[in-house]
Amino acid sequence: MFLSTFEGSIDARGRVLVPSNFRALLGGEQKFYLYPASDGSGFLEAGGQELMDGHVSIFNNLPPNSRERQAFVNAIFSKGGEVAMDQAGRAVIPPHLLKSAGIEKDLLFVGAMDRFQIWSPERYSAYDAEQTEFAASNQDALAQPFYQVRGIIGPGGRS
Repeated sequence: MFLSTFEGSIDARGRVLVPSNFRALLGGEQKFYLYPASDGSGFLEAGGQELMDGHVSIFNNLPPNSRERQAFVNAIFSKGGEVAMDQAGRAVIPPHLLKSAGIEKDLLFVGAMDRFQIWSPERYSAYDAEQTEFAASNQDALAQPFYQVRGIIGPGGRS
C-alpha cells in the first residue's frame, strides 16, 4: 500500500528520486505508469502494472464505443506514459506531464493506497486543506461501510 508523503525535487539533469518504499511496492519493476488525474485536480497519478491491469479490466467491461470508456481511456492511456527508473531509483518525468501538474522543480510524492500521486507543493497544500476539512465535517460517511464490513447492525438498527 502506498502510504505517506515525501518531498522531492527535479535535479539539474531532469531526474527525480522516487521514494524507496514506493519503488519497493512496484514489484521490482524499474518503471511505473504516470498520467494526469482525470478529475482535473492538477496532479499526476502513478502506479505499477497492477494498477494499469485494473484499469484495463474495468475498461474491458464497458462497451467499446461507450463515451465513458473512450473518455477514460483517453485520459489515462493517451495522456499518460511509462516512466523508467535507473538502478538508483531516479526517473525523468516527461515535461508535458510536469507542466500539466504545475511542477517546476519541487514536488511531493503522496501515497494513495493502490497508487501514488505526484503534486506541486502549492497545489497539494490547497487540496490537503480542502480534503482535511471535508473529512472532519463528514465523519458519519464511514459509519455504514464500517458496520457492513463487520457484518453488524449499525446505529439506528441499520445493518
